[in-house]
Amino acid sequence: MRHADSVCTFNMYNSKLVEALESLTSRIENAEERPGQVGMALAVDSSIANGEHLVVEAGTGTGKTLAYLLPYALAGKTLVVATYTKALQDQMLGSDLPRLKEYIEAKEKRSFKFVQLKGWSNYLCNERVDAAKKPTGVQQSFFSENDRSELDQIIEWSKSTPTGDRSDLPFSIKEATWNSLSVTSKECFGKEKCPFYESCFAFKSRKESAKADVLVTNHSLYAIDLSIGGHIIGAHDHVVIDEAHEMEASFTMAWSVHLNAGRFEWLASQAKRVIARKHSDAVAKINELATTMTKNMNNHKEQWVYSGNAAAILETLELAEGRVETLNRLVALSSSDERTKLRITNAGESLLEDIRVARRFLTDFQPLSQIAWIEPNRISKPELHIVPLNVSENLEEFLWSKKQAVLTSATIQKNLLKRLRVPLGEEKPTVIDSPFNYKKQSLLYCPDIPDPSKENSAWQEAVITEIENLILLAGGRTLCLLSSNSELHRITAEMRKRLKVPILMQGEKSPKKLLSDFSEEEKSCLFGTRTFFQGVDVPGPSLSMVILNRIPFPGPNEFLVKAWSQKADVETGNFGWREVELPLGVTRVVQAAGRLIRKKDDLGVVAILDPRMTRADYAEQFSSALPNMPMTDNIDDVEVFLHTNL
Repeated sequence: MRHADSVCTFNMYNSKLVEALESLTSRIENAEERPGQVGMALAVDSSIANGEHLVVEAGTGTGKTLAYLLPYALAGKTLVVATYTKALQDQMLGSDLPRLKEYIEAKEKRSFKFVQLKGWSNYLCNERVDAAKKPTGVQQSFFSENDRSELDQIIEWSKSTPTGDRSDLPFSIKEATWNSLSVTSKECFGKEKCPFYESCFAFKSRKESAKADVLVTNHSLYAIDLSIGGHIIGAHDHVVIDEAHEMEASFTMAWSVHLNAGRFEWLASQAKRVIARKHSDAVAKINELATTMTKNMNNHKEQWVYSGNAAAILETLELAEGRVETLNRLVALSSSDERTKLRITNAGESLLEDIRVARRFLTDFQPLSQIAWIEPNRISKPELHIVPLNVSENLEEFLWSKKQAVLTSATIQKNLLKRLRVPLGEEKPTVIDSPFNYKKQSLLYCPDIPDPSKENSAWQEAVITEIENLILLAGGRTLCLLSSNSELHRITAEMRKRLKVPILMQGEKSPKKLLSDFSEEEKSCLFGTRTFFQGVDVPGPSLSMVILNRIPFPGPNEFLVKAWSQKADVETGNFGWREVELPLGVTRVVQAAGRLIRKKDDLGVVAILDPRMTRADYAEQFSSALPNMPMTDNIDDVEVFLHTNL
C-alpha cells in the first residue's frame, strides 16, 4: 500500500503542477496546509502520463477534488467526474471548478469550460410545454389532473430560462406537475420526430458538454452512458469516479430493470384518451394487470424472487406482454395526432422491453448472474428489481479497457478493487493520510454496554441513557446517526422528552435545510439515518459530537449486499459475511466518523454505542481503519475532553 510520504518516489515530480496547486490553494480564504494534496496530485499526474488506472484513498481534509482536477486541466485533457452525491457536485461547481477556471484562463491563456450533465427528465420538454399552452381535446385531458396555476408558471418560466433545468426553477411545484412537462430519454421523440429538437434544453446541454473541459455527472448516468456507447456524455478518454466506495452498488442499480404497477396504470390512463371507445376493454385489461401485479408483488414484498417461487407474477407478465402489444397497436392506429401517439407508444415499448426481461428471468433457471427481489419504492408501492450480481465484466468491457480512470474516496473497502477487477499492479489503493491531528483533536468513545446482537432490549435502554448523557455533556452540538427509521423516531421522541436543546429530525425538512439549521443553531442536534453518513460538512463547534447507536452492518433488506454475501459464501466456504458485509460495516463507520473533524481547529468526540467495536474478533478491522483517535470506554474521559476543549 502506498502512502503519502512515499508519493514522490513512485511519481514523476512535476514542478509546474506543484507550483500551480500552491498558487491555487493560496487564494482560498482560511486555507490550510494539506501536504497529502500535493502527493495525490502528483499520483494523478503520473497516472495520466502513463495511461494507467489509479485508486486513491484520500483521508478527510486532503483536498482531493483539486488534487485530481488540476492535473487533467494542466494536461489539457477532457475529463468526466462522476460522483455519488449531489452535495459533492455542488461543492465542485460552486467552488473548486470556478477557481480552476480562473487560474487556467489567467495562467494558461486558454478558455476553460465546465458543465454539469443530468438525466433527460431534469430538463423541461418544449414539446410538452407546447402541448400544455393551449390544450384542447386529447391534449387537454393529458394535463387535466395537474395544477393549472403551476403549469402556467412553468410555461411562463420557459420563455426566459436559458437552461430549462428544474434546479433553476425559482418556485416550488408538485412532482406530478414537473413530470407532465418533462420526459425520460426513452420517452423523447428524438431528432427525427420532434419539431422542437433544435431548441431542446436537454439536447442543448449535450451540445454544451461536447465543448467542455470538465463534465460533472452522477454514477448512475455515467454507468448508463457507458452501457449505450457514450451517446449521452460523448467522447472522452479520462474519468474520475469520486465517492468510489459507492460505485459497485450504484453502477449495479443503473444496469438493472425496475418494474412496478404504476407503469401499467400510466399507460392505460394515457391510452384511454386516444383510442376509440369500442376498444375500452383493452384499457380495462391493462388496469386489471396493474391491480393483479400489485397484489402478486405484495405477496413477495421484501423477499427474493426467482424461477419457481413466483408463478403468479410470471403468469401476470405473460398476459401483460400480449395486452401491452395490443394496446400499443390500437394507439398507433388511432386518429390522434402523431406526437401524442408517439409519446404513448414509446412508453409502451419501454415497458414491453422490461416485461420480456422479467419473463425470461422468471422462466429460466438462473445461475449466479442475476438476482431479483421486491421492495417498496419511494411512494410505498411494490417494485420488482432484476439486477446483475457481478458488474466487473461490464466494467472491463465498457470502462477499464477504454478509459483511463481514477477512483477515489475517503474510505475504500479493502476488497473493492478485487470485486471490481480494477487492473492495477496491486490490489490496494494508494493511501493519502489526513492532515488532521486526530490524537489531539478527537476522542473515540466505545462504552461497555450490552451487545445488541445478544441482549437487544438491554442495549436499547443503555443507548437511550448514553445518548442523553452525551448530548448533555456536549451542550447539544450533536449529529446522532441511527440504524433504522424506527430507531430514528423512537430515540428522537425520547430525547425530545428528556432534553431542552433543539432536536432536528430527518424527514421533517429537506436534508439541505436540516443541515443549514443545524450549522446555524450551535446548540442544536441533528438526528438521522444513513442519509447523513456522508455529505455532511459542518466545521466548527456546531458539530462537536457524532453518535452512532450501533455498527451499521448491512440489514436484512439490503438485498443486493446479501446476494453478494451469499455468492461469496459459495466461493470462500461460508466466509461471505466477512468478505462482503464486514468491510461495508467498517466503511460506513469510517464515513460517519469522518463527519466530525473537517478543519485543523475542529475538536470533538465520536461515540459508537456498540460493544462489538472492542469485543468482537473483528474489532481490529475497525480500529485500523479509523483515524488514530484515542479510545476510551469511560464517559468521564468524554466529560474532561469536552470541558477542556469546548
